[in-house]
Amino acid sequence: MESKLRGTFDKIHADAALKERTAEYLRGEIGKRRRTSWMGRQRFAAACACLALLLFAGGFACFTPSAYVDMDVNPSIALSLNRFGFVLEASPYNDDGAAILENMDVRHKSCEQAVELLLTEMLRQGYVKEDGLVSVTIQTENNSAQEKMLGKIRASVDTLLDSHHSTASADVFAVSEEVRDCAHDHNLSPAKYLAITQLQEVDPSASYDRCAEHSISEIKELTKEHCGGHHEEGDGGNGSGEETRSGEDTGTGEEHGARNENKTGEETAGDTKDGYENREEHHDHKEKKEHHE
Repeated sequence: MESKLRGTFDKIHADAALKERTAEYLRGEIGKRRRTSWMGRQRFAAACACLALLLFAGGFACFTPSAYVDMDVNPSIALSLNRFGFVLEASPYNDDGAAILENMDVRHKSCEQAVELLLTEMLRQGYVKEDGLVSVTIQTENNSAQEKMLGKIRASVDTLLDSHHSTASADVFAVSEEVRDCAHDHNLSPAKYLAITQLQEVDPSASYDRCAEHSISEIKELTKEHCGGHHEEGDGGNGSGEETRSGEDTGTGEEHGARNENKTGEETAGDTKDGYENREEHHDHKEKKEHHE
């Protein structure tokens, strides 16, 4: 059978022109296939490069901080967020903040969820006092995102305080990068840093380190006490028991300064020191009492 087939094909002859055309056709087909294969590989490589770029850009956006939220009730906690509003890291400013975070992980939570979880735990542990203050600051370069975050966080905090029938108030506001950097230099939340800075305007002897362990409410109370003391001296200089309308000073700026000089720097520093020591003694007594209980 094989010999018959070979004999049959041996009888088939082709002229040289046919052979040449056949060879050119085959070379053309092989070239097309090679070009198609090369273009396919190039397209595949380009697609892989685009995918890698998208993954890199997405990963960079997911794991790069673009906004910061700082909470201060006296447990003070800092949250760093990615551009999508999810928590990358939570870190404490003080021991109370560390205690809150010890058994709680808010990473990968949305900003609102993290604030709600942390504030709920602070309420549960009794850190939020009656008529106290919950301070939350936001720092981001994205103004549009900032306004949305402020609204959402403010609503979440107010709703949570109402649900716990708390008489504490909420102070939610934005700060600049410069303020946050200055606060971090002193290991303070921006809200506490600003409160101490305001206290220093009426009491230059106040220091960031000494006020760090006090709550923002206590610091604001100290500021009011010093402002009240200055106003009382002003009233004495007027020689009249009548109060001025809306706290306005009836004397000139020079007279106001002269009245404030009636109290020497040593007396002011002594009063401030006594105020701080009284609050520190109260703070130590409260800690001992809580430990005893």
